[in-house]
This record gives sequence, structure tokens and C-alpha cells, in this order.
Amino acid sequence: MSKKLIRTQGNKFIDMQGRHTILHGINMVCKEKERNYIGDYKEEDFKTLKQWGFNVIRLGIFWDGIEPVPGQYDDNYLSMIDKLIELAGKHDLCVILDMHQDLFSCIYSDGAPEWATITDGKEHIRTDLWSESYLLSPAVQTAFDNFWNNRQASDGIGIQDHFINMWKYIASRYQDNKVVIGYDILNEPFMGSEVNNLLPALLSTLGKIMSEHEPVDMDKLMAQWLDPIQKMELLSLLSDKDLYLKLVREVESIPGQFEATYLNDFYNKVGRAIREVDNNTIIFLEANYFSNTGMKSAIKPITDHEGRQIKCQAYSPHGYDLLVDTQMYNQSSNERIDVIFDTHQWVQEELQLPMLVGEWGCYPNATEEQVQQARYVTSIFEKYLSSDTYYDFSHIYNNLITKAVVRMYPMKVAGTIINYSNNYGHEIFSCTIEENISIESSIIYVPDFSLVSEITVEPYEKGYRIEKLEDSNSGYIIIPAADRETIRRVSVV
Repeated sequence: MSKKLIRTQGNKFIDMQGRHTILHGINMVCKEKERNYIGDYKEEDFKTLKQWGFNVIRLGIFWDGIEPVPGQYDDNYLSMIDKLIELAGKHDLCVILDMHQDLFSCIYSDGAPEWATITDGKEHIRTDLWSESYLLSPAVQTAFDNFWNNRQASDGIGIQDHFINMWKYIASRYQDNKVVIGYDILNEPFMGSEVNNLLPALLSTLGKIMSEHEPVDMDKLMAQWLDPIQKMELLSLLSDKDLYLKLVREVESIPGQFEATYLNDFYNKVGRAIREVDNNTIIFLEANYFSNTGMKSAIKPITDHEGRQIKCQAYSPHGYDLLVDTQMYNQSSNERIDVIFDTHQWVQEELQLPMLVGEWGCYPNATEEQVQQARYVTSIFEKYLSSDTYYDFSHIYNNLITKAVVRMYPMKVAGTIINYSNNYGHEIFSCTIEENISIESSIIYVPDFSLVSEITVEPYEKGYRIEKLEDSNSGYIIIPAADRETIRRVSVV
């Protein structure tokens, strides 16, 4: 049996006692090369995360930090990562290692080392909104193309082969570390120059949608898309769920073809290399970059050389409204949010893997309106029993967003969670558990017991007890399993 704190069973995460577990946590990602990609994290931070009810950290690691020279791994960098993992474990936080990248490389943002960034002399175009460089920078697109095509590095070994060998090295290092429960192979895989087929298709479809009301000049539409202010006006037209759904369904086959042609094969290669040294750590599969917006992913589970699905895999999409990172983020659309996460749930059901939403949110200075937006997202997580890691730690202190991110939830249950929800309007939490007598107590996290007036457990059986966390009003409701299989209902007012 796995010695890891968390493993998978069907489409659930379970702990070492077999309890259905919701992973709920935060991203800790330091993108600063001058800090050697190690954030200024203190033990008090990890203690606070536990007090806030988190039980997992998606911890960013960087290819540039690990393999600064072809074939040579920086164990000093990994030793600093070890210290963060140790602090996480000390405060009952699991760790998912996230091989992070933005715009592929440390040259343009973060990720790959310079030696693995092969651009064939193409120009890099910087944009006001950083992520639009994916769409407009030939250098970024070519660097990805050469990665997917495994171009040789200066030592004659393919750069993708280097990446795979690096993951095998990491897996051999952490195979017996019970705190490290997961490997997130690559943050937001991007399709490279094939994106140049996507943008025209997207604008063409948008033009067809708009032309249902009046004729559209496609050249003018392209100019509007490239203008930041006019682009926001265009996006406001897509607040209607049916229109937005029509747009993403029309064009999603283009990134889907990239997944079918390149990404699935890449995941198989990395996954098989990891499984040569580590059979128990969960491998987290991210969908392509554009699935963040609700385009349906075409990824498949990793298989071995005989075509059999390997064990311990999870689906880890990201979800952001189109207005993320813009000054208009306050105007995010719940209609679009529905499309994004309903689509992720659809893919999760097809894959029959547990789902952890690896990134969502990104509210550096949240307003009350954005708190409500975030609560809408968390209500979807509750509906689908999805695990999540909020993005990100760097702005979490003194931020209203904790009113949405820090929430009551069933952390671990003695059996299976049937449903749970937070009704903020009436300050009521409810949870239904299908209980199994063979395992330990259920644990429900409560952010502030001073606000709790009543706890009800039905049937009462062995009752419950309260366990508060040190230096905090937060803590847990501990519900011992009954001596029989039964349905338990818990409400907190």
C-alpha cells in the first residue's frame, strides 16, 4: 500500500485511512530568478495556512532552477525546496510539485532555462497584458514548437528528453516522501505556433455571432481585438452563456488537436519515466492553456507501454474568466464561469479521475464584488466535490478574498461525501456523508467557532467533539464513525 498521505481511488482522493478527502489549498510560486525561485516563506506562513483550513500546497518548481546546465541538476536548489516541503509537512500540509512556466522560458518570464529555449532567431513581442505574448510573440511560439518537436540541445540530446529525464530525477528524490503527494508535469501547456490557426477561427466565429445582429468587417474586428479597451467591449458581448458556449465549442477542436497530437504523447513519456522510479505519487494532468477559458480538453490518462492506464492520476485544469489580469476583472461573468467549470466537470467524468482545480482566482486586491465572484466559484467546487488550490499566496494576507477562500468544508470523511455547501446568505453549512464503519472519524473544518451557534449531527450516534487550532478560533468538528453503515447529515449554523 502507498505510504503517501493522499492517493486516488476511482474519481476520489483518499487518505491513508481510506477517507474521502477534499484537497483545499493555495499556490506558492516564486517566479523571481534573482531569488533562485525560492520565496521568502516563513514557518508562520505555513502555520497560518493550516489555521485557514488548507491541507495542500501547489508548490512551484522551475526547470531553470533544477537544470541550469544541460544534464546537471542543482541539488542546492532542490535542498531549499526540501526545506519548504518539511515546513509544509510539519503543519499538516501536503505538497504538489508544480513544474511552473509562463511564456515558456526564463528569458521571457519563467520556466525553461536559456539553453532549452530555441527560438530560431524569432522576435519576442511583449504585450501590456503579459499573457497576450502567447498569441503575438513568434519567439515564445517557436520555443514551444521546438520543445514539442524535441529539438536537440547543445549536447545533442532533445530538450524534451532533458525535461523527461529531469522529472525522473525529481521522482527518484521524492518517491518516499509522504508529504509530496503529487507531480504536476507542466503548468498550462501551450500549443506553440498552431495558435495562429486559433485566433482567426475565434474571431471568425465571434464575427458570425455578431453578424446575426449587423454586418461585421473582419479587418475592423481584428483591430478591435488588438486594442485593449475595444477588446474588453467585445468580451462584454460574451457574458451571455449561450453565446460564449457557442464560441468555445466552435474553436476548441484546434487546441484539442494539439493535445491529441503532442500533449498526450508527451504525458505518456513523462509518466512512464516517473513510474520507473515512483509508483505511488499522483501524476496531475493539466489541460492545454486554452482550456482555462472553457474550451473542452482532449487529454487522455497516461498509459504504460502495453496501453494499460497507470494508477494514481488526477485531472488538474485551471479556470479563469477572460478578464483576469485586467482592470475590468470586477466585471467577470458568472455565465462564463459556468461554462468553464461545467466543461472541466464534463472532462473529469470522461476521464474518471479525481479533479483538483490547480489555479483559479487571482484577486490581488479583492473588492466585495470579487469576494462574491469567488464565492460563486467555490459554490461550483462544492457542487462537484472538486479539490482546489487558489492562486496565489503572494497576495493572500490582508486581502478580502480570504472571506471566500477560507471556508467550511469536509476535509476528510469516514466514507464518501455525497454533497456539501455553504449558504452564505443564511450562514448555514450542510454536508451529507455516506459513512463506512471500518475507518476513522470525519473531520470538518470550521474557520471561526466564535460565529457558530449550533452544530447538528444526525443520526447522532457517537456525537462529535470540537478541536480548536492553536492561536486561532478555527478548528475541526470531529465526528466518530458510527458502528454501522449509515447516512450522516451535518449542519452548522
